[in-house]
Amino acid sequence: MKKSVRCLSFFTSYKLMLILLALYAVLLAAATFIESRYGSPAARAVVYNNVLFYLLQLLLIINFIGISLKVHLWRHRKYGVIIFHWAFAVVLAGALITRVWGYEGIIHIREGEQTSQMLTHQSYISGVAESKGHSVNFEFPIEINSLFTQPFSETICLGNEKIDISLDKVKYSSLQNGDHLLEMSLRVGNDERTVFLSGKDYQVGEPENVKVGDVDISIAYGSVFKTLPFTVHLQDFRLIRYPGSHSPSSFESDLILISGGTVREEKIYMNRVVYEQNYRLYQSSYDTDEQGTVLSVNNDTFGTSVTYIGYAMLLLGMIFIFAHKDSRFRILNRKLTVLTGNRKIIALFFLSVSSVSISAQEITIRDLQKSVSPVSLADRWGQLQIQNPSGRIEPVDTYTASLLRKIYRKNSFHGLTSEQVVLGFIFDAVYWNSVPVIRQTNLELHKLLGTTGKEIAFNDLFENDGAYKLAKFVEDIYMKPVSSRSRLEKDILKLDEKVNILYGLQQGKMFALFPCPSDKNGKWVSAGDDLSAFSGKDSLFVSKIMLWYSDESIRSYTTGNWDTPSDIIGMIDVYQKARSQVQVMTQKQLKAELFYNKANLFFVSAMGCLLSGILLLTAILWFQAKPSRWCQWTVRFFIGTVILFFFLQTCGIGLRWYISGQAPWSNAYESMIYIGWATLLAGLLFARRSGLVLALAAFFAGVILFVADLNWMDPEITPLVPVLKSYWLMIHVAVITASYGFFGMSFLIGVLTMFFIVRNNKQAEIRKLRIINEMSLHIGVCLLVAGTFLGAIWANESWGRYWGWDPKETWALITLVVYAMIIHARFVPKLRSDYAFSVMSVYGLLSVLMTYFGVNYYLTGLHSYGSGDVPPAVDIIGLVYWGITILAVIAARKRIPDSLSD
Repeated sequence: MKKSVRCLSFFTSYKLMLILLALYAVLLAAATFIESRYGSPAARAVVYNNVLFYLLQLLLIINFIGISLKVHLWRHRKYGVIIFHWAFAVVLAGALITRVWGYEGIIHIREGEQTSQMLTHQSYISGVAESKGHSVNFEFPIEINSLFTQPFSETICLGNEKIDISLDKVKYSSLQNGDHLLEMSLRVGNDERTVFLSGKDYQVGEPENVKVGDVDISIAYGSVFKTLPFTVHLQDFRLIRYPGSHSPSSFESDLILISGGTVREEKIYMNRVVYEQNYRLYQSSYDTDEQGTVLSVNNDTFGTSVTYIGYAMLLLGMIFIFAHKDSRFRILNRKLTVLTGNRKIIALFFLSVSSVSISAQEITIRDLQKSVSPVSLADRWGQLQIQNPSGRIEPVDTYTASLLRKIYRKNSFHGLTSEQVVLGFIFDAVYWNSVPVIRQTNLELHKLLGTTGKEIAFNDLFENDGAYKLAKFVEDIYMKPVSSRSRLEKDILKLDEKVNILYGLQQGKMFALFPCPSDKNGKWVSAGDDLSAFSGKDSLFVSKIMLWYSDESIRSYTTGNWDTPSDIIGMIDVYQKARSQVQVMTQKQLKAELFYNKANLFFVSAMGCLLSGILLLTAILWFQAKPSRWCQWTVRFFIGTVILFFFLQTCGIGLRWYISGQAPWSNAYESMIYIGWATLLAGLLFARRSGLVLALAAFFAGVILFVADLNWMDPEITPLVPVLKSYWLMIHVAVITASYGFFGMSFLIGVLTMFFIVRNNKQAEIRKLRIINEMSLHIGVCLLVAGTFLGAIWANESWGRYWGWDPKETWALITLVVYAMIIHARFVPKLRSDYAFSVMSVYGLLSVLMTYFGVNYYLTGLHSYGSGDVPPAVDIIGLVYWGITILAVIAARKRIPDSLSD
């Protein structure tokens, strides 16, 4: 009896809950690396679709039910906690229904054609067996992965005959076209034959015919066609590109759906779903000749509905948790009130949620100044509009800054503006080709080129006879797979890109100032491009205007009178407005973007937050040691400066939103800016409770902004890919990224708490930091939960499935699991102390860093739009955590065995 009681007690214990959650997180993390190395099928076979993984999730549900009964949540009216946790069970149930009964596929259809069949996503072993006038069709689902051969064995009955089909081995992607090669055994009685089948996902396999005993078998491996209860007719497909670019802005299909006696027209495009009976149709892809469309088809009405009910329960549960007077968050708020005497945190939280070979040494600034246009004239150039390679119409000031950042990694060069440098290469290439302006720091590449220093000149890359030094290397590198290129080879390609940019400028290209009147897509061209589309006066103007400017500039260098070149710039401006087929920027938009470029609000905010954070922290510590009225006013002053720089950063985000016309958190640079903003917001929420928290938040926000401004993240405003053109982007990314700010603040509070423990500071201050830390984690977890499942809804609207175990999705879930463990660890006595909680909040941030950096830069998945070269800041993270580990070890010897349990 005692053993049974102990067993039941263990299954309903918080200790088991933490063990299960830890195991769950480890398995999910392992699956993402398995997927990166061996592909999605291997990750599904080993983890996601494994029966043991389902059992683990079932144990988590049983554990929660047991704990809720054990601690009498219902009796204590903890309805929010019950609903919130039960919501995860409902979501898992919906996922199980989708897994068992849902199915998906694609419809490929050409203009003017119709079909009532879809090609399944699932691969099958299918065919027909015939003997003595009898036949039977067979169709068995099969999963193939590159890691191991999964057991497959099926039996078919044909009259009195039994046909055994089994899979012996798989050669994964062994054929040139990437097909899988399966070795199958077919047995009828004592007669056995081996047959080789080739195929892959979304491709109908070629059947192999074989005779086994008296049975003729036609067997194939691959996707199969399924008949739909309706017919789809494609009237028209349209690919809409960004003006003057090959990049797609949107692609859409005009359909006629025929179901029984009902006929209706529908327009389908990315992020717009068409419903027909129990099926959902999504715009997925298109044919290269733009005469056909590819639609995704999904049949999972019940599973999706159950899952969405779970999402609604999550939202309802969070509302109840924050509203209930005895919720953990409200209890912490009351404890903090006792210590600080302030009651405004909850209102602030909800408000925030709604809310010639010359060396570099021989070049002097004076020499450069003699070879460039005056600043006033360069500014006139900066106010002209230009079409960048992505099709965006932007000021020349913006475009030249992006070119100089790519070449030199800064926005200015020896005091010269980006316009002056770029115009120098266009109009005075002989001089500028000898100026070391190309950033190059790879020592191996320096040896290869025979150069030194951090910058090299354009001429350094060519032999005396004009031969390009990197030509052979570049050709050989492009013959290699991307994954097998070395660091040196990648740097060679980057340098080659910079050379091509400068060469293009010198050839009169890559400077698209002139709208092409006859181009329907609104393309703009450079003076050195093919001008055959121009005629008459337009042709004369575009072909001669830059040469005229160059000649007049040479005269102006001698006379000092730049009126004529300035007039020529005005002529280009008039031509642009008169001939552009697309909307050019208004004067208001132009001035706003020029102000944004010149003001450099985020860099100013970074420096201001760093300095204000350090000074505020110093003032608070001084005030704690020697209280005085003067010191108190100093603290208030620096709090005001932090608020000022928060306002400045908010203005910067709003201005970028206005300029781009889209929510400014769609790439790595913008998301870093937003995380810095959210971190500072989190500090301001707790400013009345602890000035130390605000000081740390300001400092951390400044670090984030400073790192974003280091030029390894491109701040260029780019058009969105079609899948990102959704209001779900604004909601999902804003909410989930805001959670990172609160987790970052908890990290800082944890570090500060360990520092105070080492310093043997007063227990009251440590307790206050612990409470704020836990409250911050509660807010962060709620935002993370909301953001993650809003992202699932976005995925369902875009790709036809709400959860696909993409690495980004999976690591967001891992982060949620990690912080759930931290929040619930207080129920385990050994993990209840302020020290333990601080250490967990510090190391928990690693899951956030992996979600944000690791997935984007080390793993592969649908979130490729955030990928790129690994930023240098990632290498610093390891060093930071080594230092924190040393601090944690020292603090462990002086830790205070206290708790904040209910």
